[in-house]
Amino acid sequence: MVRVDSTYDAKVDPKLAKYVEKKRRIMEKQMQAVIAHTDEELLSFAPESPLSNFLTDILLNESSKYVKDTAFDNLDLSILNFGGIRTSMPAGNVTIGDLFRITPFDNYLTFIQLRGSELRKALSRFNENLNAPYSGVVIRYKNNKPVDILVQGNPIDNNRMYKLVTLNFISDGGDHILEGIQYEKMEYTTMTFRDFLIVELKAMTARGEKIVGKKDGRAVFN
Repeated sequence: MVRVDSTYDAKVDPKLAKYVEKKRRIMEKQMQAVIAHTDEELLSFAPESPLSNFLTDILLNESSKYVKDTAFDNLDLSILNFGGIRTSMPAGNVTIGDLFRITPFDNYLTFIQLRGSELRKALSRFNENLNAPYSGVVIRYKNNKPVDILVQGNPIDNNRMYKLVTLNFISDGGDHILEGIQYEKMEYTTMTFRDFLIVELKAMTARGEKIVGKKDGRAVFN
């Protein structure tokens, strides 16, 4: 084993240093590119927060264009994980670098079709301390357990097929959110969640829209 650090070779290769500095300047310029704007800082915290609500909402509303199978048109819900949202979104201009800090992982959009009985099983695991950000769903808790679960405003039908968009980390059992849940159909994409956000936030800006996130009562504890 050879330790490759300054103890091995303290001399700096001028050509390599010049190359690295050139790449660093290019990357820094890319990271500083402004793609959106928000009037206030958006925080992320469980069980629901302005930032997690915004991210799951845009995922639910804009992601179906990135999947080939038309069976995933008119999605019912989206699910992310709080561990994948690493920091808040700053007030003011939002840069590509901000999105790398918020979502640093290369997780890909994944689309799932599953029966209502399996969806109920997954969502019924949630409680005040162990839950995930979602959109298209309202859950009311009593004694720290879900007692009412509504998807698109209606109770879950155990026999109906539901369409869900999430990330491959979650679909593969990450954070135990969908661990052991049986899927009827699943399709991975090559679109990372971060790249999806960059594209969609640029589109929002082009339409003259600002980022707005707020709590709306999708998680209610009694």
